[in-house]
Amino acid sequence: MAKSLDSVNEKKLKKVLKEGGKRGVEIEGAADMGGLKFFCCKVDEPEGNIDLLVETVKAMNAQSDPSEEERRGGSGAVGKMVLSQTDEKLAMVTYVPKNMSGECSAEEWARFIITDILGQNLADKHCAFAACDAVATENYFTCVVTRDGEAGVFPLKMREDCISRAYNFLRNRDLFPKDDEESDDEYVFGDEDFPEFEEEVSPKVEDFDLLEPMAERCGKDKLAKKMKKVLKEGGKRGVEIEGAADMGGLKYFCTMMLEPAGDMDCLVECMRAMNVDCAPDEEERRGCSGKIGKIVISTSDDKVNVVAYVPKDETENCSASEWLQFVTERLLETGNGIADIPGAAKDLVKSYPGNEKTFAKATLAKDGEKGLFPLKMKDAAINQAYTYLRSKGLFPEDNEDDDDEMVWGDEDFGDL
Repeated sequence: MAKSLDSVNEKKLKKVLKEGGKRGVEIEGAADMGGLKFFCCKVDEPEGNIDLLVETVKAMNAQSDPSEEERRGGSGAVGKMVLSQTDEKLAMVTYVPKNMSGECSAEEWARFIITDILGQNLADKHCAFAACDAVATENYFTCVVTRDGEAGVFPLKMREDCISRAYNFLRNRDLFPKDDEESDDEYVFGDEDFPEFEEEVSPKVEDFDLLEPMAERCGKDKLAKKMKKVLKEGGKRGVEIEGAADMGGLKYFCTMMLEPAGDMDCLVECMRAMNVDCAPDEEERRGCSGKIGKIVISTSDDKVNVVAYVPKDETENCSASEWLQFVTERLLETGNGIADIPGAAKDLVKSYPGNEKTFAKATLAKDGEKGLFPLKMKDAAINQAYTYLRSKGLFPEDNEDDDDEMVWGDEDFGDL
């Protein structure tokens, strides 16, 4: 840690490391989902202090322990441009993992961005470039731009230019997808994408939000502790899916949920918590993925529960009941000796009157004699959910990676 940080308030440093650690986990999950290797990210806590910004990036990259209750970091495999600014200066750290340094140099990336914005003369006059040996590596590079009103150098106005040029640099090297429709700004992670999460959670449940009414047992004191965990997992996962969907431009996702533990009523409430509306400026954002179609899966030793949800404006393209009917038929096909599979699947797929296109659920019980096993069916559910979407042109073709890599589970989001 830089000596210049010796005088930094311990409370301030703690906030810096917390922001970096949380942002790292979230970037790791979004990178895994979108298959991207580079991201741009704005952080607040360093407030233009380059040494604090370096510590932020180190916290993002720190190796995380999947068994920890609250995972931090974990995005060391992802290249980053991280910005922090004030009225007087803009601090930038570019980081590239060693295994990608041949494709993209952290120094070349940083210099390209700034000199492309300011021109060589202004860059030489108002920028302090420096190699950074953080964590004993040579793949960090830092830059600080100072304000000069007479020369037209204003840090606050440079953010969008930095974003645009950063992605142009990557696109020119085929390290970031071409994007002809959306602005580069939409690929930047900021507070609106990665909110602070507190321990307490109380997502509002309005009616039944295109699903079904909450089961009475879920409101009983006996399930209060479990429901708190269920809603917390759903709320957090919803925000993370929202961010990754915006990043990757996808409208549908499949994800495993742990807390319902094979309880169908709890899995429905998990989906509801994922869909809860919240204002972008809320201090504690939860849910927010109601615009995204989803299949969520929860297993136990003796059953697999699957819930499908499709937003209203997508139902002409995809019906939740038809989607789940397709998946359930394919799950039954993993067994043997089952007559009339379509009929059996139709008996298993349930909905709520009037919501057949937006909501469906199904429980498939373990049956050794028929060759139906939860673990085997879980994997098939993931594959077949995406097969259905691809058949309708609602999910990109994937000729290289296995479908399982597209599902979100604990390895992507960590323990919640």
